Amino acid sequence: MKLFRYAVPLGAMLLTACSTFSVSNQWKDPAWPGPAANNVLVMGITKSDTYRHVFEDTFVQQLQAAGVQAEQSYSQIPAGATSEKLGDVIKATGAQVILTTRVQRVEQKVNVTPSGPGWGGFYGWYGGAWASTPDVTQYDAVTLETTVWDAHTQKVIWSVTTESVGTGNIPQATQDLAKTIIPRLKSDGIIR
Repeated sequence: MKLFRYAVPLGAMLLTACSTFSVSNQWKDPAWPGPAANNVLVMGITKSDTYRHVFEDTFVQQLQAAGVQAEQSYSQIPAGATSEKLGDVIKATGAQVILTTRVQRVEQKVNVTPSGPGWGGFYGWYGGAWASTPDVTQYDAVTLETTVWDAHTQKVIWSVTTESVGTGNIPQATQDLAKTIIPRLKSDGIIR
């Protein structure tokens, strides 16, 4: 299986975990015949076992709450497992699709908002402009790609790019990501 060569560590996303997500791009293979999957294998690719467990446990819980059978990969696939092991696990779980998430990029951004100068005509503005200092904030802009693979054909059937501002609350960020992704999977007919 060639699945792992496309995966990039998820740890960067979890280190800068995002609080809310916006979708910037979404794609579904128009040739995918379906049917909508009712069994999903969830894979978080990261060097941190803790982050992987949080990601996979959260997505499995949210998928199951949405009425879809789902299983974490960490219980059966060690990090960096061989393709043969991966294939065996996919067959053993009966998964119809594999859901993976990877970090595309994390960019540090700076936002500068000038303070408003005083009123009172030009002289008031001029004095206020010199006295006011801008507000400067730095934040991480995180871009993720979530991909769904057909377990039988090993081809990508669905992909979405999400963006958010980084935060340190990993469990909440993963919940937010699941709440963004799962309804889209359902509406696109990828899962039941």
